[in-house]
Amino acid sequence: MLHILRLSLAASVSLCAIAQSPLTTTFVNNNGGAAGGAVYFDLTVAVPALVVSGLSLNLNGTGSIEVYTCPATRIGNQSNPAVWSLVSTGTVAGAVAGTPATVNITPFNLSAGTVGMAFKAIGVSHNYTTGIGSNQNYSTTEMSLSAGEAANISFSGTPFTPRVVNCSISYIVSGSGIFATSTPYGVGCYANSASFYENFATSASFDLSNSSISMLPTGTGYILLQGITSYVPPSLTAALIALTDDSEGIVTLTSPFPYSNGVTSQLYVCSNGFVSVATGNGTGYTPSASVMLSAPQTGWWAWHDYNPAAAGSGQVKFEQIGGVAYVTWDGVYDYAGTTPLSANNFQMQFDTVSGAVHYAFSTMSSAGNGRLVGYSPGGTSSDPGNTDLSVALPAGITRSAADQSALSIVSSGRPILGTSISLVTNNILSGTFLGVTILSFTGINPGINLDFIGAPNCFQNVGLDISLVFIASGSSFAQPLPIPSSAGYAGINLMAQSAAFSSGANALGVVLSNGLGLRLGNF
Repeated sequence: MLHILRLSLAASVSLCAIAQSPLTTTFVNNNGGAAGGAVYFDLTVAVPALVVSGLSLNLNGTGSIEVYTCPATRIGNQSNPAVWSLVSTGTVAGAVAGTPATVNITPFNLSAGTVGMAFKAIGVSHNYTTGIGSNQNYSTTEMSLSAGEAANISFSGTPFTPRVVNCSISYIVSGSGIFATSTPYGVGCYANSASFYENFATSASFDLSNSSISMLPTGTGYILLQGITSYVPPSLTAALIALTDDSEGIVTLTSPFPYSNGVTSQLYVCSNGFVSVATGNGTGYTPSASVMLSAPQTGWWAWHDYNPAAAGSGQVKFEQIGGVAYVTWDGVYDYAGTTPLSANNFQMQFDTVSGAVHYAFSTMSSAGNGRLVGYSPGGTSSDPGNTDLSVALPAGITRSAADQSALSIVSSGRPILGTSISLVTNNILSGTFLGVTILSFTGINPGINLDFIGAPNCFQNVGLDISLVFIASGSSFAQPLPIPSSAGYAGINLMAQSAAFSSGANALGVVLSNGLGLRLGNF
C-alpha cells in the first residue's frame, strides 16, 4: 500500500510539473483595505478540473482568510452575500506588505468555466493594486484571472474599483485521478452571537433618527426590540462631561449598573458616540465593526466622528434620574461641522435596576463620516453580520450573554484511500451525555427543518443509514473513520452529520450539526 501511495504522489507531482502552476498577479501594492474586507475577481478554468492546492497573498498581520466562490462571475454580486459559498479557509501569520504570505488553505476543486472569487480577510488586511486596465488580466495555460474590486466590509456596499488582487494561486490539474475532499454544507444549531451592529456606510444612509432601540435582559443575554422609551431632553441640571475632540470622560453612577457580564459603578464616555464599562476601547473616530467586536471592554456604540469642542457645538451631558443614567449628545456637531445642520441629538439610557439599555435617537445630522450602532461584550467576539435594525427589530433580535457556536462536524483530514481520518464533533453543549455520528450515502441540502418534531431551526442534512453512538465527555469528540484502500472506492461520496442529546436545548432534546460531504479519492 505504501508503494502505491508513493506512486500516486509521484503522479501528482508529475501533473503539477506539467501545469503552469502557480498563477501569479503582482505583489507591488499601492492601495489597501481594512480587516474584514474582501477582494473580488473572476477565475476561468480552461481544463476539465483542477485543485487549488496553495495560496499566497499580500497581507498585513496575523489572522485568517476565507475563500468564497459564486457562479459565473463576481460582477454584480459583490454586495449579494446569498450567492457566495465558502469553499476553503486558511490561517496566516506575520504577513508584511509587499511580501507573499502563505495562507494555509484547505485545497478545493474548480471545474471548467468561469467562477467569481472572493478572499475575505479576518484579523488581517489586504494590500492590493489600483487597476489601470493593462494590469488587470493574468493567465497560465490552465487558468486565467480577471481583476477586480475590493471592499472594506465583505459582501456589503459599493466596492472600490478597479482593484487588482495580489496573489499567487498554486494548483494541480486533476487528470484521471480523483482528489479527495471534505466539504461542509448546511448549518448546525444553535449558534448565537452576543453582539449586534448595523454599519451605515454614510451618515446620509442612517435611518434611525427619531426612533429608539431597547436591549432588555433575559437572564441569558438580551432581546432587542423597537424602543419602549424615547429621547428625554437633558434637564437644566444635567452635568457637562468635559470632552474635546476624540476624547474620553468618566461618569460615576449613584447606583451600580448590572450588565450581562458584570457590574459597574462608572461609565466611560467617548466623544465619538460610545460608552464602555471601563477604559481601553480607545477614542477612534472611524466606525469599524471589526474594531468594535475586538474591543477589550463591554461597550454600547453609536459611533461617528463627533466634535463637542467645535465652535457652536452642543455638549455631551450626564444625569441619573429615578434609577436611570442618561448620557446625552445634546446638539453635538459632526467633525468639521460649523452650523446647527451638523447637530446630533441622541442618548443612551442605562437602567440600573433592570440592567436594560436604551438607544434613543432624536434629530441627527446627515453629514460627516459613516455610523455604526451596536453592542459587544468585552474581548474578541464573533461577527453576527451587518443587521438592518429597522427591519429586524419589529420581530425582535435575541442575543446570548456570550458567543455560542453551533454544533459542528469537521474532518481531521481528506479521505484519501488507505488512510484513517476522524470525524470531529465540536461545540457540544455542557450537560450533553450522548452523541451520534451519522453516516449515509445520501446528502440532504437544503436540510429538513425539524421544527415539526420539536427541534426548530435544526436541520437533517443526511440520510439515516448508520449511527455510531458516543459518550460525550467534553466539548468535542473524534470518531475514527478508516478509509478503504481499494481503488474502486475512489469517487464515492459519503455524508456525515452529528447529533447530540442535550436536555433543554429544545423540546426534542436533540441538537444537530451541519452536514459534511466526503468524496473519497486517491490523492
